[in-house]
Amino acid sequence: MLASAFVEHLMGLPQGWISDLPLPRTAKLRALGNGVVPAQAAYAVSLMLTDLAALLADRYSQDGRKATAA
Repeated sequence: MLASAFVEHLMGLPQGWISDLPLPRTAKLRALGNGVVPAQAAYAVSLMLTDLAALLADRYSQDGRKATAA
């Protein structure tokens, strides 16, 4: 049987983040299953920011003007 504390550990969440809540086991697992892995989300945001910086730099070099995000 899958334990919510184990899923927390696999997701890199603090111990007891979900498993210490007064919820049934199925509700805890549902919450964890619908959650986001923080390290994965941080990596995705860093990739998007890198892409945005490259796009803005490219736009700046093509126009010779100051780049804007819009």
